[in-house]
Amino acid sequence: MIPLAAVLFMVSCLPPLAEAGSSDAWQTLTAAGTTARAQAHYEDAERLFLLASHEAEQFGPGDARVATTLNNLGLVYHAQGQYARAKPYYEQALARWEQALGSDHTDVASALNNLAEIYQEEGAFEQAEASYLRSLAIGERALGRGHPELAVGFNNLAGLYRKQGRFIQAELQFRLALALLAGTDGAGSIDPSLILNNLAALYKEKGLYVYAEPLYRQALSLRLERLGNHHPSIAICLNNLGNLYHAQGLPELADRYYREALAVSESAAGPEAALTGTILGNWAWLAHERGLVAEAKFRYQRALVIQQQTLGRDHPMVAMIFERYAGLLHGLGQSVEANLFAARAAAIRAQQILASPAPAQSQQSRSSQDAQKGGRR
Repeated sequence: MIPLAAVLFMVSCLPPLAEAGSSDAWQTLTAAGTTARAQAHYEDAERLFLLASHEAEQFGPGDARVATTLNNLGLVYHAQGQYARAKPYYEQALARWEQALGSDHTDVASALNNLAEIYQEEGAFEQAEASYLRSLAIGERALGRGHPELAVGFNNLAGLYRKQGRFIQAELQFRLALALLAGTDGAGSIDPSLILNNLAALYKEKGLYVYAEPLYRQALSLRLERLGNHHPSIAICLNNLGNLYHAQGLPELADRYYREALAVSESAAGPEAALTGTILGNWAWLAHERGLVAEAKFRYQRALVIQQQTLGRDHPMVAMIFERYAGLLHGLGQSVEANLFAARAAAIRAQQILASPAPAQSQQSRSSQDAQKGGRR
């Protein structure tokens, strides 16, 4: 991640742009859009990158700046969980970068990394692994083995292995990513808290809570230092601590962290953001387990609305919430309505099996959903 600037550049406060199609205009809009995205002001970022796209058109289709702008738009949609919208932008960016810069350029590696994350979300694990490995190979040739920038790729490959249940391979890749950052002063472009969070999640899945908690807390501390209290990444860390305490059977602590996570997410990412929906789904499940029926029902319903809007009606997380909500309704004696939700969940699961031979993500069987962000460029 690039260190965040303190000021959000809005369209209305941009410096005067140079003449249409000029490099200065494109650079100004791109820098402003990048700052807005880093600050999680996604509507502003989208608007700025669309303006930059208009400027880039003047350079010609073979210009690398066209691909950069397409990739930037993909990043904006990706950050909001709008994977179907992000994918074609990444695909176009990859094709244009390969045409303009050659197949071994670091920008090509970036596009491959970003596409791999989309494949991972779609359950296309073989495509995701191939794209990650190709991205890393390009990075090693261009930057040299052991370069800190490669930590992003190793982290993301580890995340894929974790989803596949390949825990030993995942841990090795996470540890390698952290080792690459060990010699830096912490002020580089790669945020180690991302990798700490993900390694902690791996340990949590294996029941190694004593190893997971200090990693989660270290990640939160680093992000607070870098980003302040008001940022979606802070909500992610708080949510993940809530998940840890939920898994340990510490409901009061879990409730506290979910509450804090939701407040930050609603304020920083938005009340209808995919991250907000994830936290609501986790908090609903906790309330469900504690017998707080009214709270659980309200949170399930809100989570379903958000996640269907942001992730799509057929996303695995939507199926998981349908299943849990159906269980709550069965407990209330509302069998007809419960059966409808259960049937919808089963239909999504069946569609996933038909669409991909890959196993369902291991996240679906856990008591709560970790909110994570892979490194993208």
